This record gives sequence, C-alpha cells and structure tokens, in this order.
Amino acid sequence: MAETAEKEEVSGKRRTGSVVIWIIAAVVLFAFYESIVLLLIGMAPTGVAMLFDRSPSRNQTRTVGYLNFAGCLPWVIDYWLVGGDFARVFDIFADPMALFVMYSSAALGWLLFFAIRPVVGSYLAVSADLREKQIGRVQQKMEEEWGPEIRKDAEERTAEPAEGDAAAPAAPITASEAAVPEESENKQ
Repeated sequence: MAETAEKEEVSGKRRTGSVVIWIIAAVVLFAFYESIVLLLIGMAPTGVAMLFDRSPSRNQTRTVGYLNFAGCLPWVIDYWLVGGDFARVFDIFADPMALFVMYSSAALGWLLFFAIRPVVGSYLAVSADLREKQIGRVQQKMEEEWGPEIRKDAEERTAEPAEGDAAAPAAPITASEAAVPEESENKQ
C-alpha cells in the first residue's frame, strides 16, 4: 500500500516536471523563434544522426551534434549581436559560407565518429596482445623458479567447466595467485 502511494507521488512529480519543461520550452520558442529556426536549419545533420543512431549512449548523435553546434554558433551569436528578424535569418542562410561551415563541421563530426572507432579498436587489440605476452612471460618465469607444478592448478581450472555450463571460461587468477614472490622469500 505504501509502495503504491510512493509510486503515485513520484509519478506526480514527473508529470509536474514535464509540464514545467514544456512551458519553459514554449516561452523560449516564442522569445527566440528566429534563433530556433536558425539552429533547426543549421543543425539538420544532427537530426539525421539522431535518426540513424540506435545506441543507448547516442555517441554518434553527440559527436555530430557538438561539432555541428560549434559550426552554427558564430552565426547565432552574430544574429544576437546584430539583431533583426526572419529576413536576417534568411540572409544568413543565403550566404554559402555560413551553410558550408555549419554543415562541414557536422561532416567533421561524422568523420571523427567513423575514423576514431577503428583506431581505438586497433589500439585495444594491440594492448591486449601485449598484456597477454607480459602475463605469459611472468607465468614462464614463475614456472622456471617454482617448477612445472605451479601450472598444474591453472591447467585444472581451464580444463574444468563450471556447473551447468559446458563452455564456461576459466576462473580468473587473482592478484595474490599471480604475484611473484620477492627474492628473499625464494631463498628461504
């Protein structure tokens, strides 16, 4: 009973917050409608990115949108400083350089999004390979110092699947299991 009352209270707060946001949006729309039109036309590539971006984090939309907004910002600031009406907005869009800067900055966002992902993926693959080789050297050193019996436990871990899972991955080796003892401890 108390849970239902709490859910209704939270739901009521959400509705109130949503109404307030819509009222503020309406006021901003009427107060700055020329600037809104300028941004809507100038940031059309961001709308396209929003349509195609299905990831939960919306990285594609963010990358394109931030750079697209940066490309639109000089003309929005110019409009605010000079002032004017819709004729001034259409004069801005009649200037090919303005549209070129706005849309090419969005194109740079698309380029960054598509170019950075393979670079980062390659970097992560190379760093994982290097880490695997480093762990292999540490394991080999441990085997040389302590004998082949040290790997027996690791081989048993990789050979035994977990209960109910025929293809379970090997149990991770903890830091204390993989730690190489100090030289003073080996001599004892």
